[in-house]
Amino acid sequence: MAAEIRVAVIGVGNVGCTFVQGVDYYSNGKNTVGLWHQKVAGFKPADVKVVAAFDIDPAKVGRSLADVASGEYRDVKDSKVRISCGILADRIDRVQNLSTASAADVVKELQKSGAQVAVNLISSGTDKTSLEYANAALKANVAFVNATPAKVATNAALAKKFSQSRLVLAGDDLLSQFGGTAFHKGMIDFMVERGVHVNKSYQLDVGGSAETKNTMDERIRMMKRSMKTGSIGMEAPYRFESVAGTTEYTDFLGDSRNSYYWMSSEGFLGSNIVMDLTLRTSDGANAGNVLLDVVRAIGRAKGAKAGKASEVISAYGFKNPPKPYKIREAYTSFTKMFT
Repeated sequence: MAAEIRVAVIGVGNVGCTFVQGVDYYSNGKNTVGLWHQKVAGFKPADVKVVAAFDIDPAKVGRSLADVASGEYRDVKDSKVRISCGILADRIDRVQNLSTASAADVVKELQKSGAQVAVNLISSGTDKTSLEYANAALKANVAFVNATPAKVATNAALAKKFSQSRLVLAGDDLLSQFGGTAFHKGMIDFMVERGVHVNKSYQLDVGGSAETKNTMDERIRMMKRSMKTGSIGMEAPYRFESVAGTTEYTDFLGDSRNSYYWMSSEGFLGSNIVMDLTLRTSDGANAGNVLLDVVRAIGRAKGAKAGKASEVISAYGFKNPPKPYKIREAYTSFTKMFT
């Protein structure tokens, strides 16, 4: 087993910064509160090293990753990593003077850094760019994690290429540790297990992050709604009415997300059981544990085992994996293979 897992962060936004802060915070081995799994595949947080970073924001490119990533939870210790220009293959309206590079430049930087895993954290809606990054990772012989809703891991042709190269391709659309979708799936699973018949449910998310703002684009909103609703619906062995999705951007919420749930079900003798509740979470921090688990699992998932590992890791950490699992099955399969 390698002594460390070398990671490239693609998109140094809210989630990327929180991930870097989390790796720094938990690497001393003393801080354990809030850490989901202290070891995954034999790796501790201290074994994860961020060795490269990419972005297209000229205010970030060229600067120290530690400087840019320091923020809400922790100031990151200085490192030699500086943020490189990223790829942009999609049109972004009303944005000019971006710092971009070619895919070939990204391949060279990945190879130069010695990265083993590239984690794609760019904005939703930049699907062509996500595919460009995935292909760049493939050329650089680097495993790829797609946290965006873009169809990357679910692209059969691309998945085949990664499998042939014995590299993990994981995704799509990150399932946060205790975010809106994970909680919704867990509650449906629990009600079904307890013999309660679910009739209807909805989940409405309101947030203030840049990603939430980007999701207000109607195409992106409907795509994410479809993914969330499908992921939730599979938790019951029967069909029930369900809607889940982001409904509004509210700037003063910042990194916070408010999720509103309503679930109507029937118990013994058709008695009514209704849940009406609110969950408030932090988008960036909610993603950190899952990403840390995923990259550590990939550290052991090499060679001939990469294909099956891709399936299990994707089902564990993402809303729209190539092969969907129920939330309990996904967790059991992941822990059996990697913890």
